[in-house]
Amino acid sequence: MTTLTKENTLQEELERSSPNTIADALRLTDLGKMLATVKVVVVGLTDVAAQDITTAAFKALATITGTLLETGENLPAIGNVVSLRSTAGTLAVQGTHVVSDTGGTPLVPSATFPGVATLSDDGKTITFQAGVTAFVLVYNPVSKTALSTSFKQTGI
Repeated sequence: MTTLTKENTLQEELERSSPNTIADALRLTDLGKMLATVKVVVVGLTDVAAQDITTAAFKALATITGTLLETGENLPAIGNVVSLRSTAGTLAVQGTHVVSDTGGTPLVPSATFPGVATLSDDGKTITFQAGVTAFVLVYNPVSKTALSTSFKQTGI
C-alpha cells in the first residue's frame, strides 16, 4: 500500500465533503458562529473613528445576542454586514451607514443619504468619519480559519 500526502485548501476540503475529514474541516471554520447572525449593541466607546470589534475592551461595552462566546472569547471578525447604525457620537453621526472596503471614504449620514463606514480587510475594524461612541451592528462572522489555509490530509 502506498501512502500519499495530498494538500487541499480548507475550502477545497469543505467542497469535497469527505466523510473522513468533514468534521475536522467544519471545526476549523467554527461553523456554528459563521451561520449565526450576531447583533451587537455597544455604548460608551472612546470618541475615535476606528473601532476594533474583536477586543476585550469592545466586548465589555457591548450587549451581544445571536452567538455564544466562551469566557475570555471575543467577538469574531466580520464576514458580512447586515446592518450598521450609529446611535451616538460627535458631528451628528447618528444614522444608518453602508459599509465599504478600506478603499472607501467614511462619510457622516445626512437627512437624505446614509453614512459610509469602512471595514478593514481582516473584518476586525469598522471606521467611521467622525468619532462614534455608540452603534448597533448586525453581522455574520467570517470563518475562524481562512478558507485558503492548507488542509493537510494523509491518505492512500
